[in-house]
Amino acid sequence: MILNDFATNMPLLSIILFSFVITLILTWAYKLLTKQEELKRIKEETKKLQEQIKNEKDQNKIMDLQREMLKLSAEQMRRSMKPMLFTFIPLILVFAGLKSLYSGTGDIIAWGKDLPIIHTGAGWFLCYIIFSLISSIMLRKLMKVH
Repeated sequence: MILNDFATNMPLLSIILFSFVITLILTWAYKLLTKQEELKRIKEETKKLQEQIKNEKDQNKIMDLQREMLKLSAEQMRRSMKPMLFTFIPLILVFAGLKSLYSGTGDIIAWGKDLPIIHTGAGWFLCYIIFSLISSIMLRKLMKVH
């Protein structure tokens, strides 16, 4: 009841807060469920390989370096899947709750012009995406998540 009133009376503030809290939980779960030192190592190796590719003239050597980068990308993806498996179903339930909470709200942010796809404003889902992206960037830097 309190959440419903909060979402109805202050939809922008509530979606900002919900986006931040959900992103905080997901970022925290990602940090706990991944080996951060391994991800950091992979990123550093990838950066070195990119630099080598940029400076390399021999096409065969470039292809070898790109294969090595592909292997690193696959390893990084594999390591990132674990937190996604743990958070996927709870996140779907949270989105179902948010959808019902904001069902009658309409546009939370209105910009007045009719744009392709998103028309005259942003509903709860687009607002969630925008604010969670902003929150994610800040939280990943603060929590030193790789």
